[in-house]
Amino acid sequence: MMRPYRGSFYVRGVLIDAYTKNAICPNCGSHMRYRFILTFLKNHTDIFQKKLKLLHIAPEKQISDFFKKQKNIEYLAGDIDPSRYTNAAKIDITNIHFPDNSFDVILCSHVLEHVKGDEQAMQEMYRVTKVGGRVVVVVPIYDEAFEDASLDYAGREKMYGIGDHRRLNSVASFKSKLGSAGFNVHVYSFNDIPGNYVDRTTKSLYMTSDRYLFLCTK
Repeated sequence: MMRPYRGSFYVRGVLIDAYTKNAICPNCGSHMRYRFILTFLKNHTDIFQKKLKLLHIAPEKQISDFFKKQKNIEYLAGDIDPSRYTNAAKIDITNIHFPDNSFDVILCSHVLEHVKGDEQAMQEMYRVTKVGGRVVVVVPIYDEAFEDASLDYAGREKMYGIGDHRRLNSVASFKSKLGSAGFNVHVYSFNDIPGNYVDRTTKSLYMTSDRYLFLCTK
């Protein structure tokens, strides 16, 4: 039995209870989106079958630990604040210090909603991805996109749920931004990927906002 996610947050000024049963693994602490990402990568891509170079931005421990065990993957973890992680390099996603066409795969989960220049970050990921390479992106998704650059931390917390977030993304708006960076984009949701990584009887805002994955190819 999974542990529940407990919490509430504001969306557009309305306080919403985000309680979600069976959301967090009691053994490894993985959230729904971690299990979703790994299930997708294992069952719907070939990245574990061939030699490749992978960049993992803001590396979630549970996913990072799994990648590090894969002998076919040359793995690099990075973040703007590498002190938060073990063996991570300092990487500014809006100005990635690697040459063009450096990586076969980039994983970027719950990062871009924190980045002021998210479109610049998308362009940088496109630049450093090899031709034929893939970028897997996950962000919280809501019914409508909204961004107000004039909001301070408290204002963003009231509108976006977390003061460190810079906007609300919708499927359409986020896919359009990724496409404008040059990517071909395919959107997957929990509905598209079978498996017991999520309790499909659960209904909550957390369940809804974390249910999408964007597969971007160059």
